[in-house]
Amino acid sequence: MKHKITIACLLLLAMFVVVPASAQQKYSIKRTQKLQVLRKTYQNKYLNTRLRAYKRAKTEKMPVRLVEEDGSIIELQGYSKPQGGIPLYLATDNINAAKTIGTYNAQIQLGLNGSGITLGIWDGGGIRTTHQEFGNRAIQKDSAASLSSHATHVAGTMVAAGVNFGAKGMSPNATLHAYDWNDDLVEMTNESAQGLLISNHSYGFIHGWRFSSSTGWRWYGDTTVNDTIDYRFGFYGERSRDWDQLAYNAPYYLICRSAGNERNDNHTGEHQYYNGTAWVTSTTPRTPDGQYDCLGTDKVAKNILTIGAVEDITSGYTQPSDVVQTSFSSWGPTDDGRIKPDIVANGSSVYSTDDDSDTDYTVKSGTSMSTPSVSGSLGLLQQHYHKQNGRYMRAATLKALVIHTADEAGPTDGPDYQNGWGLMNTRTAADVINNNGQLAMIKEDSLVNGGYKILTVKATGKEPLVVSIVWTDIPGTPVAPALNPRDRMLVNDLDMRIKHWSGVYKPWKLDPANPSAAAFTGDNDVDNVEKIYIPNPRAGYYHIVIKHKNTLTGGGQAFSLIATGITQGSLFFPIPENLTANNLSTSTADLQWDRAGYHLGYDVRYRVQGSNEWKVIRKVRRPHLALRNLTQGTTYEFQVRSSIKRKRRKRHHFWWGNDFFDQFFSSAYSSLATFTTALPCVASFPYSESFENGFGQWTQATNDDSDWTHYSGSTPSSATGPAGAKDGTFYAYIEASVLGVGYPNKTAVLQSPCFDVSALNQASFKFSYHMYNESNQGSIALEASNDNGATWQPVWSPADSVQQDQWLDVEVDLANLLGGSLQLRFTGTTGESFRPDIAIDNISLTTDQDSQRRNKVEAASQVNLDAVTISPNPAHSQVTVTTDAQNNDLVNFSLINLNGTILKSTPIRSKSTIATQTFDVRRYPKGVYFIKVETKKGVVVKRVVIN
Repeated sequence: MKHKITIACLLLLAMFVVVPASAQQKYSIKRTQKLQVLRKTYQNKYLNTRLRAYKRAKTEKMPVRLVEEDGSIIELQGYSKPQGGIPLYLATDNINAAKTIGTYNAQIQLGLNGSGITLGIWDGGGIRTTHQEFGNRAIQKDSAASLSSHATHVAGTMVAAGVNFGAKGMSPNATLHAYDWNDDLVEMTNESAQGLLISNHSYGFIHGWRFSSSTGWRWYGDTTVNDTIDYRFGFYGERSRDWDQLAYNAPYYLICRSAGNERNDNHTGEHQYYNGTAWVTSTTPRTPDGQYDCLGTDKVAKNILTIGAVEDITSGYTQPSDVVQTSFSSWGPTDDGRIKPDIVANGSSVYSTDDDSDTDYTVKSGTSMSTPSVSGSLGLLQQHYHKQNGRYMRAATLKALVIHTADEAGPTDGPDYQNGWGLMNTRTAADVINNNGQLAMIKEDSLVNGGYKILTVKATGKEPLVVSIVWTDIPGTPVAPALNPRDRMLVNDLDMRIKHWSGVYKPWKLDPANPSAAAFTGDNDVDNVEKIYIPNPRAGYYHIVIKHKNTLTGGGQAFSLIATGITQGSLFFPIPENLTANNLSTSTADLQWDRAGYHLGYDVRYRVQGSNEWKVIRKVRRPHLALRNLTQGTTYEFQVRSSIKRKRRKRHHFWWGNDFFDQFFSSAYSSLATFTTALPCVASFPYSESFENGFGQWTQATNDDSDWTHYSGSTPSSATGPAGAKDGTFYAYIEASVLGVGYPNKTAVLQSPCFDVSALNQASFKFSYHMYNESNQGSIALEASNDNGATWQPVWSPADSVQQDQWLDVEVDLANLLGGSLQLRFTGTTGESFRPDIAIDNISLTTDQDSQRRNKVEAASQVNLDAVTISPNPAHSQVTVTTDAQNNDLVNFSLINLNGTILKSTPIRSKSTIATQTFDVRRYPKGVYFIKVETKKGVVVKRVVIN
């Protein structure tokens, strides 16, 4: 017989390699490594759980796997507790299907077929890969215990080619990677690391009531928590968290789960329940499953797409009353009140492939059937988006698109706990992709802590204005088992409002205490989905504001936004990024940032760090700004926002909590960036610094991991640093003792003042350092800059990182760095442990006696340095040089760069007592240059700055 009871053997897992599928999302090496670590965690957890479960099942003489007469499959995965608890069994929960959700129109009218897309399926057994509908596109990636009618049927709904036209799948040209459900999280994590975009899971744990021809009626609740209701309905448990964790770490991977078929399951009279050691007979009355609150604990994860089942709509959707719920599809809410299921699709009498032969077909019903209708259709949407944009959507974007474009279902407007956000409409979703940037907006963005985003859209006034956001939230923290705990599982709570002069519009929400009540608008603080629907907007500008409550865990939160009912003229004001300050002097700084858009200008504000008073410069037309008249040696902070290029901007305002929004034709300000103006260059030598009075003129960098410490005596950890200073009492060192702060591989940068070495021919930089550590345990390097810190070049590092417990003296020749301004910096990097306390002391910059003598000879010669004038200095377009001369003297004027290259040389004959030459400097980059004047009396070299 096809349906029989089997006891599966637990096979030890072997390492496997997934061949990267075509056209999948590629992740960074860092994210891929993180996913592989997560895979190992799931694998160890699965092995330990299954081994204990199989051993216990054998002792209690319980079956591990059952194939029922109706073709449904159940298989043991573990127990809810190490001792006692209840057994956890997984159970398996189309032209008409395609027409019901608009996929047929997307296939025919847009030519979408899933080509180049790989989908994943996990189910209760193997699929019949040789079926005529699959060709060579279906690949069984593991060793499934047996073929499964259920799995083959689900696979056909997803990708059947349409050899039998009535069984054509949603993505008939897509590739399918198939697995059985054992070890699903391990395999899913591995596939997601390879770039899998979408997977289907038409199964779940058994909850509440279930009838089996072999065992009769059983009730799967935990009587130690509640004697009549299975507390796991709607409960966010460990399994929910694990699925959210995977989704959070694989942001392009969308997991599709069936809502389950538990609604209306009920029995009165004799039945069995599990008492912690065995199934026993009982006549205790227990609550029916549903109507509401009958979603299994593995269906309520935040970051997945949970799909319910409705009856067939063979002629296609025309009105909400067309959508009729099946009698079995499970309803929400979740215990914390979130809206689940997310979406519904046809799950009644779906015709698809079967596993008896390569030409076998059958009809099945259930949320197991509605889910592949959706997952297969999602493949078409990713294909379409990739064709239009050359990349794939994030999972949150795909989920937002499906929710946003769903057809209204249910007796009232808005979401409900029966149909979620409505009936999926693949064709409408594809139209939004077509209209993106014109009559629709698909936006992937993020918030930082304390930040907000404003988008200004122009409503057509002829159709509803609809805006949706979805974000992949950080996994929640499950609470102790209890009946309907209301603890919110939402971690990062984003909020959306739409502002118009006529009022402020808020998102939909539902009341879990009154689950049959109509949706209403307000502050949704439980869902990681928000949708605002304005049925009859006035034509004109509306302002979408997105912000967050409390502190964002993880430092920020990515989100995806969909907007429709808009027209060209809608504005988006990106927050400028990559703010930098270059060409720093004692009183000037050149600010730069990435261009936000060619139609946008900028507002820039800056202030002294620690001050409350901003100086604002508006209507900056390009992504850079030169600041002047700054205070030397002062740290400033600045921010930039993009704004519309217009002389007069309309202003609207409103209060939202404690925040006052009064400017809607600009973005929010960027994150803070800082810079420090230079101190006057040191021009008197020899120069020395031994840190006896703090760091002197040396400063800590702001874009490194940690700071150097001013210290005396022995470092806190023995055998890690010096016992005392090299010169005097104090020295500077890096403390590496705190894991995550001091090590591993943390850098600290200490930067010198500016040195004026324009008149020097020879100079040496001397210092002492102490680096007593083990092999490969830290490093130190000296770097130099001749352009005010814009670029740095290495000048010294020790040949061997293994040093003794002693101060070592270093002398560095600076000859190749002379001729202008010079800055030096020490970069210390800790190693893999707490030991490398790197220290420096006894710093000096000296010139040799020959250089000093030459300076004296030149100063005493017949050449008058004051007789050579340069104007203007700094120069922008031209620089004029004048020197004393006698009539008919030959004078040579040269313009030289920092490398000593002569850029321009002009000899002239003086016609009176002065000689003059003008250089055009517009072609040369900003920086320090030299003017060389040669007469019969001698040579004079002076510095000129071109800005």
